[in-house]
Amino acid sequence: MANILQVSHPSANTDNRTPNNQDVRMQPDGQLIKRPIDPAQILRSGASEEEQAGSALGEGTYSVIDYESNFGAFIQRLGEGMELPRLLEQLFFQDTAGFLFADQEAVGALVEQLLSLIQVETREELVDLFLNQQAVQGKFSGPFFDGLRNILSHNTSDNLKNTVMTFLKCYNDCSSGRHLLQQMKSLTDDISRLMLKHYEPDFRQLADAMDWTAKNGDTASNTELLNGRIIPFLSGYISRTHDFGAVRDAVLLFILHAVKYENGDQDKLEQLFERMTGSREFRQYYKGEAREGLDSALGVLGRQTRGSSFADVFSTLLLKGAGGEAGLDNIQQFYNIMNGMLLNESVYMPLLHILLPFRFRGKDVMSEMWADPDAESASDTEGRRIKMFLRFDVQNLGRFDLVLALWNRQVDMQLYVPTELTEQMHEIQNDINGILNQNGLELNRLLVREKQGELRLEDIFPAIREKERTINVRI
Repeated sequence: MANILQVSHPSANTDNRTPNNQDVRMQPDGQLIKRPIDPAQILRSGASEEEQAGSALGEGTYSVIDYESNFGAFIQRLGEGMELPRLLEQLFFQDTAGFLFADQEAVGALVEQLLSLIQVETREELVDLFLNQQAVQGKFSGPFFDGLRNILSHNTSDNLKNTVMTFLKCYNDCSSGRHLLQQMKSLTDDISRLMLKHYEPDFRQLADAMDWTAKNGDTASNTELLNGRIIPFLSGYISRTHDFGAVRDAVLLFILHAVKYENGDQDKLEQLFERMTGSREFRQYYKGEAREGLDSALGVLGRQTRGSSFADVFSTLLLKGAGGEAGLDNIQQFYNIMNGMLLNESVYMPLLHILLPFRFRGKDVMSEMWADPDAESASDTEGRRIKMFLRFDVQNLGRFDLVLALWNRQVDMQLYVPTELTEQMHEIQNDINGILNQNGLELNRLLVREKQGELRLEDIFPAIREKERTINVRI
């Protein structure tokens, strides 16, 4: 069957590209062409013209990309970022996770709390977990934010663009209110342990006066306490003790979170919204009812979701692990996880990324998804086209890759399964068709293949390559 979504695997064997060095050495000196060497033009001998041409994305064996550019560094790290699920498996699910944190009770408790948050027993619980994670990790999705992106992408005035960006920054801080509180609470615990014992009781009394369970957007009371008492106390402590070590670093991070928390006040968000929508230019470019879009977005913020709890605990665990509280031997592993997650938030990544680990009926599953909500349509009659790439690893079963395109409730799908399931491909096709029909979708084309090698994001989503043609200087 044809490769319906034009997904290609990189060659697993590159031995045939290796030149025969012995043949080169045996050539007489008179037959060798001698010329001044241009380091920028050095290519492996024996390569074909196509291989020598290479690809600025590293598709050839030797890439001609400038890895000193920002985009070059992004592409170079893209393949490394695909190892994020395996790193998380080692951290949470594998047998090694138990003794990794045997001597660190606080970190081990966080891991146990994370596992309890991703434990599901029914399909309904799994769907709910996924939707909550999507709401947390993809909070700028939906028609309302699509309309704001439309304004930013058009030739609108600088004043309107600045107003929209200020509103989005405030919304981001507002939606992160509970997360910022949890981070500040964790930092207060660290600061109290690090500061001189004489000052600890007074600081603990101030920290206990905070409302650590305040809802997103409800920042007035906590902000008054932060600006009026806690931050001045910390500033005075550093000034008097000259403690410029770990305490000052933690205090600076605490103040950064406090500033973002103050900016996330819901009253301020409403004022910015009125200012933004009051512009005649805004009403010209924004189609639909903006108030309904904002109310829907704020409704998501008001829910104390399971997904937001997972994000809070997970970020706290990463900070503690990167700081060495999970053991010095594990610091690099935590840094690798953080780098993998930040890679998917790069300005060069034009995709929505969702990470979803879960434990379903006793089986550990590590999955992540990339989605392009505005993929290029194959024809003018298709309408809006959504393209997704889902990768998941099921305990004792193996790794799966799923590439899917959706338009007008029709689906094109390619599924790559472990070798153990190749004999059940026909049953898998029938099951997939039944699932789609139950959800009102029509299967247009389906291809089930054995998984061989690893798919690359830039092959599935060519839009990533668009940044290749930009002028880029890395500082």
